[in-house]
Amino acid sequence: MRLFRLELKRILKSRRTLILLAIALLLSVAMAYLPISFEGINRPNEDGTVTELDGLAAIKYKQDLYKTSAGEVTPDRIKSALETYQSCVREYGPVEEKGFPLAVFVEKIVPFRHLLMGLSEAFADPLTGIGADLMDIDPNDIDGAYYEKCAEHLQDVMRNEQRENETAQQKALEKYSELDTPFYLHSGISKDAFDYIEFYILFLAILCVAIAAPTFAGEYQTGGDSILRTTKYGHKQLAITKILAAFTLFVVTFLVGITVHILILDAAFGTDCLKTSF
Repeated sequence: MRLFRLELKRILKSRRTLILLAIALLLSVAMAYLPISFEGINRPNEDGTVTELDGLAAIKYKQDLYKTSAGEVTPDRIKSALETYQSCVREYGPVEEKGFPLAVFVEKIVPFRHLLMGLSEAFADPLTGIGADLMDIDPNDIDGAYYEKCAEHLQDVMRNEQRENETAQQKALEKYSELDTPFYLHSGISKDAFDYIEFYILFLAILCVAIAAPTFAGEYQTGGDSILRTTKYGHKQLAITKILAAFTLFVVTFLVGITVHILILDAAFGTDCLKTSF
């Protein structure tokens, strides 16, 4: 144990190690801030002007919009969202076109669009699997039968992709039947934030390798390994101690960095999105 503490102390006394640890912590903060800064939305004002929101202001505004669609994903709510969408498209044209009014898009489409994300697939063609156009779906077909349509779509997909494997088809349906319905939806953290968590883990791994390299290569570079191998614990025990010390430092660095990173994201986006099942 004493040898372990001395080895850990030796690693931490290195100026190179301290610099790399500081970089890891700074990256944790910086890479949590980036997806927050990327958030943006145009808010229409009552006088017809548009205010561009970004960062925390955009996140707060989006959360207020999404509150209307948060909660249980019931067939009635999906039906209502589809009726609103179809009504807007009939009156103003396709949502994707530039001529679609921004105020209508923000007030009527954005709050409910997450409820419609899986609707095209649920009503997809059973033979080709191509999703249906939202304008071609009859809202009355959703009434009380949304989750049954999802099960039918899953059955169609498995039949098309696993034609010769009836066991897989049956297993998929059994797993779906175990799901708790209705689903729960709460929009929260953005996809960019998840991507940056992965990037940060990658950079953290690179930094940890850079910290570990001198631990094993330093003695070989200076020739000190020849002396260490002549000592009582200079072979197996020293090697194990070096590995454990480096691994301990990696684990602590990872936990601290990821904790800081996620706490910043949670403070900005909230944690309600963890409740979603949709």
